[in-house]
Amino acid sequence: MSAGFYRAFEERYRGSQEQIKSRLRVYLPFVEPLTGWYADAKAVDLGCGRGEWLELLEAAGLDAQGVDLDDGMLAACRELGLKVQSLEALSFLQELPEASQVVVSAIHIVEHIPFSDLQALVEEALRVLKPGGLLIMETPNPENLVVGTEGFYLDPTHRQPIPSQLLSFMAEYSGFEKVKVLRLQEQAGLAEKKALTLLSVLNGVSPDYAVVAQKGGAAEIVAAIASAFDTDYGISLESLASKYDQQVEAKAQQARDQQAKIQQTEAKALQAETIAQQAEAKALQAETIAQQAEAKAQQAETALIAINNSSSWRLTEPLRMVGRAAKNVFRLAKVAKPKSKEKIKLLLAHARLYVNQRPQLRRMSFAVLARFPTLKGCIRRAMRAVSSEQIGRPDATELASLTPRARSIYADLKSARQNHNKEDF
Repeated sequence: MSAGFYRAFEERYRGSQEQIKSRLRVYLPFVEPLTGWYADAKAVDLGCGRGEWLELLEAAGLDAQGVDLDDGMLAACRELGLKVQSLEALSFLQELPEASQVVVSAIHIVEHIPFSDLQALVEEALRVLKPGGLLIMETPNPENLVVGTEGFYLDPTHRQPIPSQLLSFMAEYSGFEKVKVLRLQEQAGLAEKKALTLLSVLNGVSPDYAVVAQKGGAAEIVAAIASAFDTDYGISLESLASKYDQQVEAKAQQARDQQAKIQQTEAKALQAETIAQQAEAKALQAETIAQQAEAKAQQAETALIAINNSSSWRLTEPLRMVGRAAKNVFRLAKVAKPKSKEKIKLLLAHARLYVNQRPQLRRMSFAVLARFPTLKGCIRRAMRAVSSEQIGRPDATELASLTPRARSIYADLKSARQNHNKEDF
């Protein structure tokens, strides 16, 4: 690789020195408490790069030195006045005295070396650390699907992604007492974001992670950084995917609820349509009944007109008149004074005489009265009452009091009575 290439590559894709320093401050709560326990606190940064972490270590009060094989990176460190050497990381570590360091760090180094060298590095770090000292290893997080399938391979010096479970197990297996996985550099506010996208799931998991391992030591030293170990860091794929699933399910439930409301609305609309159709059918039925009634009324009117225009109706008109008159006479007879009743009886007798003198009318009268038994009975009783009284034998004074017309009627009645004494009207 040509001189300066990797430095330019880091500046393009890793970020500026200030950005990297800002990210690396996450380790200070682990490191700073240790300076109070060791006056000669020393630290070594393997693969120191441009020296961002060396600057923070020195600012925290540690005597820090770094090693790297890239001359461009070392030049950047020397520009800052940092103590660096061009050495291979594992070889340098193996030359350090036992229990001589408070911090051993490997920021984005473990993915560049063979696995066997990584195992040896972890074991050597445990050897050179003081009791309670820290090993910090940061690397790209393959749990982030975009990083694991694309971003990791952007760096041509990377060998293979290392899952956090493997790296943390390696520290435990080597003998470190406490091991913590920190997920790092996720998008700010993503954990609280309510509306996640699929891209958020694919690319939202913390793109880097670190394993912070503490060597066994005095309880006071362990307790000094316990709060840093107890803090949760970053976003895991499981938590992000679970949140996304909950969001998808919530949207699906909203869709189901909306569909249920639509179905309820459609059901109500269908019910309303059915009611409207029933009402329309009833209205049509009522209209049909009304038309039928109108047709019957028209038929009755036509029949009435036909009856009124018929010869039989015209011929029986006198009978109807007599019947109406007889009904009126009967009603009057019930309430009339005695003298008026005599005149009504004379009128009935005259009517009987009139009908009996006309055979055709007499036959029609009998035919009509046969259809009205009640009326026939009333007329028969009235006629019998007239016949039973002595209206045919008035004295001379009564005859003298009658009008000429009444005396004529009396004479006619007397003659008819004598001629039809045995007939039953």
